[in-house]
Amino acid sequence: MVGQHFSRAARSYDEHAILQLAVGRSLVQRLPAQLPVNHALDLGCATAPFARAQQQALPDVHWQAVDLSPAMLAEAAVRGRLNERYQPLCADAEQLPLAEASQGLVFSCFALQWCDPQAVLQDISRVLAPAGRVLLAVPLGGSLQELQQSWQAVNQRPHVNALPTFNDWQNAAFKAGFADPDLQQQVMVEYYDSVKSIARRLKATGADHVSGATGLTGKNAWQAMVAEYETKRTSQGLPLTWNVLFLEAEKS
Repeated sequence: MVGQHFSRAARSYDEHAILQLAVGRSLVQRLPAQLPVNHALDLGCATAPFARAQQQALPDVHWQAVDLSPAMLAEAAVRGRLNERYQPLCADAEQLPLAEASQGLVFSCFALQWCDPQAVLQDISRVLAPAGRVLLAVPLGGSLQELQQSWQAVNQRPHVNALPTFNDWQNAAFKAGFADPDLQQQVMVEYYDSVKSIARRLKATGADHVSGATGLTGKNAWQAMVAEYETKRTSQGLPLTWNVLFLEAEKS
């Protein structure tokens, strides 16, 4: 279901994923200088926008671009981001079809928020070699709070996903065997000229997927939500908050 949803956003992803791409560039700057094993994963890679920078940072490493969406991987190929050292793999992040201790690094940007932190970090730990590293960024609970609050003033249907919290990821990292994980939380705010622009951006990046949502939103409910959201307008525009976790850890 999630894979199909993101497939529809494949062609529009790069143009609209401004915050995701900025976070990813920051994550690339944190790449280690060398790995215990010359194999790495870009987990939930979407269109693989960081492929070139990742290969420049680690030129001797064989990468696999892993995504649940075949359309995202196809778009990565169309954009010329795949090659013999950067190969696609369509797979579920919680059930990677890879051997134990086969990877020196798992990199992931804005992809694992849809996963159970315990399950995905357990499988990442499984495929990492000793001294291998996980480097990820995910939005946390509290992201899109303005949108959530505006909808809650109208009805109680789910319109924004309940994302895992900082503590969820921290506890999962310890349980997965990462002895000293470094977790940093950063609040980022984007500003938009209209609620329609926000909705368009979320849809174009696949971030409008909501688990458990059913039926269509009526015109009256939409207009009431927009009116509520407009009460949050600032001199910069309508705010949209992202609560972002940066997690870095080494497998002991």
